[in-house]
Amino acid sequence: MAIRYKVIPRKSPKDRSVKYYGVQRSTQMSASQFIENIVQTNTVTRADVLAVLASIKQELVNCIRNGQSVTLGEIGTFRFTIKTRGAETKDKFVADNIKKVSIRFLPSSEFKYDTSAKNPNVTFIHDEPAEEED
Repeated sequence: MAIRYKVIPRKSPKDRSVKYYGVQRSTQMSASQFIENIVQTNTVTRADVLAVLASIKQELVNCIRNGQSVTLGEIGTFRFTIKTRGAETKDKFVADNIKKVSIRFLPSSEFKYDTSAKNPNVTFIHDEPAEEED
């Protein structure tokens, strides 16, 4: 398998000249197919994988709600950030000023390398979509 990309033109905001850049073309794998791939390469059942994924999700939720980030070994770290409204003074800042909690995934250095262009096992394929006819 290879990482698919297409080439598109982009204008420079400075001088409006055009250069061509590669952008990824991704497809979506269903959860069902993802689980099936895991089942095929391990000695676990579909129910086992579903149970572990559900448990991981719930434990991540619990940890985030407790203000903890979670590092999952060679995968990476899940952490949270908050978006807030400002207050006139420190004393006037209350929990209601928090507008949003976001979850961020920070891949481990091994995960980054495994998916890096520097890794000889990562390949790329130029994959332009077919031209649509009128």
